[in-house]
Amino acid sequence: MNRRHVLQIAGYASRTSVRGGIGLVFLLLSLTLGLTVAHVMLQPVERAARRAVNPALYQTEEGRRNAELRVIEDLTKPAKGVVSWMLSTKTTSDEPEPRRGRRPSGDNDDADVEADRWAEFLLEERPALLSGIFLILLFSWPLVVSFGAFDLYASDIASRQLRYQLLRADRSSIYFGRLLGLCTTLVVVLTALGLTVTLYLGLKLGAYPWSEMLAWTAQGTLMLIVLSLPYVALCGWISAAAGGSFTSLTLSSVVIGGVPLVASLGSLSFDAARYVNWLLPWGFQSRLLHHDPVQIGLAVFGCLLQTAVFVWLGHRTFLRRDL
Repeated sequence: MNRRHVLQIAGYASRTSVRGGIGLVFLLLSLTLGLTVAHVMLQPVERAARRAVNPALYQTEEGRRNAELRVIEDLTKPAKGVVSWMLSTKTTSDEPEPRRGRRPSGDNDDADVEADRWAEFLLEERPALLSGIFLILLFSWPLVVSFGAFDLYASDIASRQLRYQLLRADRSSIYFGRLLGLCTTLVVVLTALGLTVTLYLGLKLGAYPWSEMLAWTAQGTLMLIVLSLPYVALCGWISAAAGGSFTSLTLSSVVIGGVPLVASLGSLSFDAARYVNWLLPWGFQSRLLHHDPVQIGLAVFGCLLQTAVFVWLGHRTFLRRDL
């Protein structure tokens, strides 16, 4: 593998990735998803704030901000219970049902307290609307990644165009160069997505200080970037093994979306099926937005470990297959 070739291929791949049809679709899909989620979260707040105060008072900046803060506080109280239940379900669903049934009540109480603390952190200590947006993106973004990463190698393998690139670069340089180029593109897209959502909320909603929103957006965007890495590596492995771009897209979507589906349906009759979630980051990715730095570090380590495994498998497949 040649380091200079890797960087050249990565630079070319990142520059040209959004010029083609697949890159444009991925970019538009990403921005549409983020803005749609932001609009859905913001619209009820705006409507409730208009009804909460006198229309003339709502036209002033201070009156609008106070009304929005009151509405957000009123909506956060019932939402906190829902988010706490969801987070508690996520953190305890990996244990088989018999074990959880035999746990002492104190352990259940500790889990509930931990989930309540987690929900309080997301909805009270951080901008609640941004936290809601990041929670939704955390579990929808992996499906979007498959649309941007499924054709890393598949179409060029099917058309035999990679044979011409092999005259100037080795297989390892091509594999890691394209993978690095896509990761660079994802960083740019996610940064643009985070800034776009923050600007949208900040200009439409004056309830949160810009400093708090930008700081939480930076952390949330970084966690989404970390989350993207294992899914990109998985798509690269599938793309290197598939015989065409459509096959790669189908397999990537089925695997990424099928793992949590199999875990959920299988656990209804077989408790150990819950562990299927851990084949991908689905089993722990919610902890990327945890209030405890130790839990965040463990989730990041899990993502990086799975990334290394999938990159090794993809590279091994790419070296051995017929191009």
